[in-house]
Amino acid sequence: MIDTLKKIHKTVYINAIQIRKAPKNGMPKLNLKRLVNGNEKLDKSILIFDLLAGTELKVCNQNCFKCYAIQSQKQYIYSYMFRYMNTILAKTNTNILSDLITKQINSAKSKNVIRIHSSGDFFSQEYIDMWDRIIKQFPMKKFYSYTKRLDDFDYTSIQSNKNFNLINSVVSLDGQTTINYGDTDHIKMLSENGYFVCPATKHNWKGMCGKDCNYCVTNKNVCFHLHYSGQSRKK
Repeated sequence: MIDTLKKIHKTVYINAIQIRKAPKNGMPKLNLKRLVNGNEKLDKSILIFDLLAGTELKVCNQNCFKCYAIQSQKQYIYSYMFRYMNTILAKTNTNILSDLITKQINSAKSKNVIRIHSSGDFFSQEYIDMWDRIIKQFPMKKFYSYTKRLDDFDYTSIQSNKNFNLINSVVSLDGQTTINYGDTDHIKMLSENGYFVCPATKHNWKGMCGKDCNYCVTNKNVCFHLHYSGQSRKK
């Protein structure tokens, strides 16, 4: 397993040099932990698993307007490499990836919530089935995720897990299809149609996801202000 990981790790580094700027300190050490702690707006009890955002490796089915995950990949080379590594593993070595994720969750006793994808999306049935098996191993942990690809694959088994919440980011209202984030007028419209507005994307919200609000861990209809999402929250 280690030899395979080292080869993929080297491929990721070479790719970063070719299409991005080279990391300042050379090739980073191989990291067997494939989940990360969230940013300052997330409670420390949450772990996150990320893939590359966008269509670069055909994970997402579109490059969404003002996607904060794509912006962070362009800005931070190590974030790009870390997600790239996860993506290659997810596409070529789900057994290895599943083993690494399972070991990390087992060792992270204080982590009670796992978010699947603050970056990226479900992209294949094999990948969905991998997460289904992982979720079933941890009935006392809570898992949640967003997707714009609900119609592309079979989520029947993974959604049967009581400890997993899948939120459809594609919204259908009055015969029209839209998405669950946008400007003030768009969010007002969604709110008037029963959608809960994520407080973390509201201007000057001082709370913490997972502590002061955990709505998206167990509920479906969630929407987000575009302007205040991601890093813009600090402004």
